[in-house]
Amino acid sequence: MSSSAAESYFTQVQFQAKAGLCARLAVYKLDSDERREEGPGAFVLRHRGHAASISHDDHPPINPHEREEDTPTGQSELLSQRPVQNGSASEKTKGSLEGEEEQRGEEERSADEGFMGMTPLLQAHHAMERMEEFVHKVSTHTHHAMERMEEFVHKMWEGRWRVIPHDVLPDWLKDNDYLLHGHRPPMPSFRACFKSIFRIHTETGNIWTHLLGCLFFLGLGIVYMFRPNMSFVAPLQEKVAIGMFFLGAILCLSFSWLFHTVYCHSEGVSRVFSKLDYSGIAFLIVGSFVPWLYYSFYCSPQPCFIYLLVVCILGISAIIVSQCDFFATPQYRGVRAGVFVGLGLSGVVPTLHFVISEGLLRATTMGQMGWLLLMAALYITGACLYAARIPERFFPGKCDIWFHSHQLFHILVLAGAFVHFHGVSNLQEFRYTAGGGCAEYEGPL
Repeated sequence: MSSSAAESYFTQVQFQAKAGLCARLAVYKLDSDERREEGPGAFVLRHRGHAASISHDDHPPINPHEREEDTPTGQSELLSQRPVQNGSASEKTKGSLEGEEEQRGEEERSADEGFMGMTPLLQAHHAMERMEEFVHKVSTHTHHAMERMEEFVHKMWEGRWRVIPHDVLPDWLKDNDYLLHGHRPPMPSFRACFKSIFRIHTETGNIWTHLLGCLFFLGLGIVYMFRPNMSFVAPLQEKVAIGMFFLGAILCLSFSWLFHTVYCHSEGVSRVFSKLDYSGIAFLIVGSFVPWLYYSFYCSPQPCFIYLLVVCILGISAIIVSQCDFFATPQYRGVRAGVFVGLGLSGVVPTLHFVISEGLLRATTMGQMGWLLLMAALYITGACLYAARIPERFFPGKCDIWFHSHQLFHILVLAGAFVHFHGVSNLQEFRYTAGGGCAEYEGPL
């Protein structure tokens, strides 16, 4: 029996006992009121089922030896005609009978007092106290037992577990039907989940690709942000713009490897971290737009501000949609890919604006349009592989551990982020070489 069930059972028993005690107190009070109204000579036979009150002053107690049904007529006459010499014996017999009758009456009165008196109430009170103490001890021992059992389960998971096939996974862990073997079982321990990154299973590649990528971009961002100010035309503005890209990349990669590490913990934990994972993708896309729009429309702040505002609104909308529970289900895999691809393709409008304003040649050289297009191709290719589950769709059971679609998607995201950083660095170098002036350079509208 679990702790909650035991506590519920003993609470019910305690409530019933208290209800019986309150009922006895109420009946006792009613008897006291009736006796007070009828006078000191009245009594009521409660437990013998008699409903009528008999007044002691009006009807004195009847000796059972004087009733005709108890003593036959012949015997009563013979007793009355016995000689006087037998008087002492009859008086002795009569006295013993009266003593027995008085003793029986006292037992009946004690029974009446025992049924409605205060002694049982005190006994019931003590019984209730013992019952409460017993319930408290049982609940305490049950709670300690449950804690020891939970600790034992955690130690068991942390110590030794084996990968399991896809068909025995719970429904909330079934994400890719083409990965047949090598899955982690549900592990209700964060320590066991984090220790599992050093084991071989279906999530090993997903975890390490973005864990190492997160550390790489964290170190690269620190080095870049601490470059001397003389390397920038407008140090504060440029560091903020490029810092937004690094922030989006680090958040995206951090949420990703954390999700793939702990999503086997429980259904609730998996749901929370999946929402963080999808939000991180939106952060990466929006953060990638910021430095490119800043340098491409350096001399046209109004279009730059409008495009940044639109991209931020679209990114927030994607984050809001990703918070819905249905968004993380396998049936909406294509919808997830479509939402983030659509968010990335929203950059087509400012790209066309820049190409029309500057011309294709200057856009590809000065605007680093080639690197931007390569980044978009890497992101879109990764999203398509993820949505179509290629190559495991064509080789089920052959890509369970390495080179399945999610791992390829992670690798292409890392490659796209690095390509984008390279293009932004070239834009920053061009702006530094140009000296930051816009007099000789007619920028886009």
